[in-house]
Amino acid sequence: MAVSPGEEDVLRDLRARSYAEGGIFWVSDDELAVFDPDAAQQINTANFKDLVLPDKLGDLVRGRTGKPFHWQDIRAVWIAQMRLLSDAEGLAQLAARMTSLLEERLDRPLDLAWAAQEVSAQALVPVVVAGLSADDTVRVLRDQTQKIRHLVTEVTRETFWQKVIDVLIQVSAGLVVRRELRRRASGRLPRQLDLADPIVDLLPELGMDRAVDAVTGVLTAIAGPPGAAAAALLYELTRRPDWSARLTRELAPLRPADLYAAPARVAPVSHRFVKETLRMWSPTRLVDRSVRTEIRHEKACLKPGQSYLLSPDILHHDPRCWKDPDTFDPDRWLTAESHGACYVPGSRQSSLSRCSSS
Repeated sequence: MAVSPGEEDVLRDLRARSYAEGGIFWVSDDELAVFDPDAAQQINTANFKDLVLPDKLGDLVRGRTGKPFHWQDIRAVWIAQMRLLSDAEGLAQLAARMTSLLEERLDRPLDLAWAAQEVSAQALVPVVVAGLSADDTVRVLRDQTQKIRHLVTEVTRETFWQKVIDVLIQVSAGLVVRRELRRRASGRLPRQLDLADPIVDLLPELGMDRAVDAVTGVLTAIAGPPGAAAAALLYELTRRPDWSARLTRELAPLRPADLYAAPARVAPVSHRFVKETLRMWSPTRLVDRSVRTEIRHEKACLKPGQSYLLSPDILHHDPRCWKDPDTFDPDRWLTAESHGACYVPGSRQSSLSRCSSS
């Protein structure tokens, strides 16, 4: 992702203050930096413990409050579905889609950072919404490409009409999701093994507008962190030929089916390399959270209207958690030491960022 020099300066200053001030300090009168791993986990959990989705559009129009629907209920059905989607067969299908997308791009020069984002996002779309028609796939991918463009290119001031076009592209993708959910619910389309499908069963309570927000929120989430992680892996592989050779020696004799069934067990060297890359290069570097409810912590008290900062990047480079934190060393994972809340490669602290805005 594009990172400005100013952002690097901010992170450098925050990292220094975190080390000097114990990981928790006020950045301003209304913004608390929470870079202590245990405190970050506790405060974020407390802030989103009772998160509910906005009322249905019909209830809002009528000026009434509907029955609340807790975000944790959606998360629970998605976790169950992800167990099915991430089995050996699911990983094999994902790898096949990525291979196909990469082969389509081999006949032209590649910007590897862009290709990592594009291939990752496009390959993951069927995990979120499978079985789309060719035309609907184009509409969703156009929205994915727009989101990636905003992430990986330097920010420029868009014209009014460019903003209008961006909104229309986003609305078009939302309409695709709406039609898909409605047709599956009515039986006009078959059910699919994807993350949209459990939402169909929740439609009576959830309502169509909130259902569409939930699914499009995941489509937004896959256009960013997965591609950033892939780009970081490519970067480390190109600058570390010794590790690239080690991974090649380990992976070359493996059958793909064995790798998909138990990747960490059959490819431990590659597993360590991935873990260390995600520690060194956090897809989410800095997250700003609005305080939803009063939070009392032993080191600070937060009230609605205030905010707090989280940073997987700062946690991953905190010398209180890691020996030689700025050194790339996959073999640090050979020990059985647990880094607990200091290691948030999947950005657990930021996992609610898309959803809480839906």
